[in-house]
Amino acid sequence: MIYGLAAGLAALAHLTFIAFIVFGAIWGRRSKPWRTLHIGCMIYGVGIEVFQWICPLTYVEKYFRDRAGAGVYEESFLIHYINRLIYIELPQWLLIVAAVAVLLANGWLYSRWSRRSDRVAPRQDAGPDAGHDAGQDAPAGG
Repeated sequence: MIYGLAAGLAALAHLTFIAFIVFGAIWGRRSKPWRTLHIGCMIYGVGIEVFQWICPLTYVEKYFRDRAGAGVYEESFLIHYINRLIYIELPQWLLIVAAVAVLLANGWLYSRWSRRSDRVAPRQDAGPDAGHDAGQDAPAGG
C-alpha cells in the first residue's frame, strides 16, 4: 500500500511539474527567482521531448508501481498518461511541437510583460520634484 501511495505521489509530482512548465509564467511574471526557475524548467522539459530523454520522475514512479505490484509501463510518462486521457497515439514530433509551442508562448508572455513593466516603471533617481524644472513653480516676477 505504501508503494502504491508513493507511485501516486510521484505521478502527482510529475503532473505538477508539467503544469508548472505550462503555467509557470503566472508566478514568473512578478518574481525573478520564479521566472528563472520556470525558464530553466521549460528548457529542461523541451530537452526531454526533443532528445527523447526519460524524466527521472518516470523512473521513480515505475519503481514504486513495480514494488506495489501494479505493473509498469514502457513508454514515457507523457505518452502513457496522455494516451490514457485522449485514447490516441501521439507521435514524438507532436509532443516536440507542443513543448516548443509552450516555450514560445511563455517567452512571448515574458517579453510582453517585460516591455510593459519597462514603460510604467518609475525612475529610480526621481525625487519628489522629478520632472519639474527649477523655478517652474516659482511665482511670476520673483
